Amino acid sequence: MPEIVLADSFVESKCVLKSRDHRPISVADMYRVIAERLKADFSPTIRLLELLPVFLHGSRHAEVRRAMAINLSAARGQQEHAAQQVVDRLPELLAPGRSVELVEEFVRPLWDALASANGTRFAIDPGLSKKAARLFDDKSRLRERLEINEGLRRFIESEPDTADQRLIALGQNVLGATPLIGTMARSLHAMFSANLGKSLKDVCFPKRFPSSAVPATDRVPVDGSMNNAVLAHDVTRCVLNSPKFSSGENDEMLYGLGEHACLGRPIANAAWAMVTDKLASLDCTIRSSALTLVTDAPQTAEDLLAMNVLFIKPSSLRVEIGP
Repeated sequence: MPEIVLADSFVESKCVLKSRDHRPISVADMYRVIAERLKADFSPTIRLLELLPVFLHGSRHAEVRRAMAINLSAARGQQEHAAQQVVDRLPELLAPGRSVELVEEFVRPLWDALASANGTRFAIDPGLSKKAARLFDDKSRLRERLEINEGLRRFIESEPDTADQRLIALGQNVLGATPLIGTMARSLHAMFSANLGKSLKDVCFPKRFPSSAVPATDRVPVDGSMNNAVLAHDVTRCVLNSPKFSSGENDEMLYGLGEHACLGRPIANAAWAMVTDKLASLDCTIRSSALTLVTDAPQTAEDLLAMNVLFIKPSSLRVEIGP
């Protein structure tokens, strides 16, 4: 088994992320190993994973990234409109006297609106997007992975001529869900915690997310075969968000660095601006008596090294609104 080495200083992490001598781990290769071990056909899953730029390297990465950028550009207007409709519900949601669970009542609906509006060029089933995200979760059972694999097979076979293009669009939603939901929830909690009892219209909200749901990302050496890299090469776990970093350093790492920087940055920044603009217009407060955030965030370096899925998943953000 490979050893995981933690690059937990800003300078070291940045150096590895920008290095041409390192690349992401191929999750498709991991499923090839599972398929060989279990004698199961995971080819639809592998086909999807081979179209997600976050796991790719070299010319194929550049090709898929260009295709994904075209999709995102085409959907941008519809996504902003859909997001604004959800954000406009905040005054009613955060009315004084209410106790609100913001992950389920606001943050997830905001993501669902963005994901649904992403289907500008190709219709994407939201249910399949949510299920396919479970392919990266180490808690997913084999039976669940096989069921998702069969759903992807039907998706591919429904329109074979456009399968790759539709898989790329599907992949955008698969990759974006947990990071945006988690980052939005953690950032709202950070701002509310720092301004308890203060009118929201008097809060100075930052222009970018102050917290992230992607604490780290993995890199392996470029040399060697892809399959060998899964099983043999040591892994460098590059920290992206840390209390050890300055606010400027965390901001610089927010969307990753180099050729693998997140393509969803423009729409994510736009969504945060919509949310903070609306919050800054509200004459209400967040009471300290009921502000709780429940996540699976790592608490120590050992916890971070033990993570198999490098996304922090929020299960609850509860707030109580005061006058």
